Amino acid sequence: MTEVAAAHADAIDVQIRVLQLRQSVLRAVARRGANPEETELMHRLTQLSGEERRRLIDDFVAGTFGTVDADPAAVAMVRAATPDLPDGPSSEQVAAWVELAELVGDEDFRARVRRTARCQAAGRRLRIENDAGEELMEFTRQKVAEAMESGIDPLSDRAAPLIDDLIHRFAEVFGRTPDTEFRDWMAQQFEEAHDPRVDQYWQLVWIVNGWKVVPNLIPVYPWLTQALRHRRRT
Repeated sequence: MTEVAAAHADAIDVQIRVLQLRQSVLRAVARRGANPEETELMHRLTQLSGEERRRLIDDFVAGTFGTVDADPAAVAMVRAATPDLPDGPSSEQVAAWVELAELVGDEDFRARVRRTARCQAAGRRLRIENDAGEELMEFTRQKVAEAMESGIDPLSDRAAPLIDDLIHRFAEVFGRTPDTEFRDWMAQQFEEAHDPRVDQYWQLVWIVNGWKVVPNLIPVYPWLTQALRHRRRT
């Protein structure tokens, strides 16, 4: 009787985990308003076993850093924060895992990770930081941080005056014309170590793993890059 009871208890544990997962998927679908194709994708990706999910991330790391000149520190940094979907995930974790699973298969995204991870793992300053000088960089961080704290969207008209001012300040320091070409150049420089898509990956990893604080070494740069790109388009 003891062995039978234990076997039944284990079977019920499995059923509970399956039901919890289905519940989380349905809540994620209800919150996102997903279409049938997205719903099917959610079910398929979340029903992968733990081993299959790890293999998906291993393939991503191998495909991203599987070269002879891969930076060991960059590889270690990515592996140290492997996303691991729990048995009873929340709807937010399910949605984050699905977005993450789609992201890691994108070859363009892998190229972005290679570039930014190398800079972040080395901990070196960006070239534009060194050339612009500490005074202008401190001013930039302060102003962008204030905009972020005020809830200003980098793609909104409210961000335009700040971005225009920064473009002119940087152009003056670098002896350049504050035109579209220079805005492009600034965005590329700040994007080198903090690509918005890569920052999104790290945020998704922290959500999936249930960690409380999203790390962002220099949080102003993704905001600044988005605003620069938007000003260029408009």
